[in-house]
Amino acid sequence: MLSTAIKRLGIAVSVSMAIGWAGAALAATAEKETVVVAKLYKDFAWQAMASQADLFGEDLAHQQKATLEKYFAPALAELLIKDAACQIKHQGICNLDFDLLFGSQDPRVTDLDITALSPGRVSVVFKDPVEDKKTRIDFEVTQVAGVSKIMDVIYRNPEKVSLKSVLSRKIP
Repeated sequence: MLSTAIKRLGIAVSVSMAIGWAGAALAATAEKETVVVAKLYKDFAWQAMASQADLFGEDLAHQQKATLEKYFAPALAELLIKDAACQIKHQGICNLDFDLLFGSQDPRVTDLDITALSPGRVSVVFKDPVEDKKTRIDFEVTQVAGVSKIMDVIYRNPEKVSLKSVLSRKIP
């Protein structure tokens, strides 16, 4: 009888430890996923405050492949590169006609907050200080060779629009 109780206690402790380790692993993954999105905003959010490419550099949508692949999964980076090449070739807008970090053509941003929603999903919420309106953008994040990369961006105002689907449209 005592040995049965000890076995049950041992199983309970093992299960508790496994749950704790799994929770820690999920938290670590969520942290990595949040970091790639935070780094993207840290490096390119200047676009919401300044339009001087000569001082700050090219905007995110016009970066070189190596820079884009620091943040984005290869498929999404390739779509961004194709759209930028199209814009240069046609001297105008192709598929991407808004700032991909803010989901608008003329972003005004305060109170930006980045949160892991679930494994593979990071939310960015910010406020437009003029209209006092909140915007939420979701980032779908995956692991590429052990590194967190953004595989899609979902704009949630007013309906859900995928960056990947926007960039995948045929250009007239």
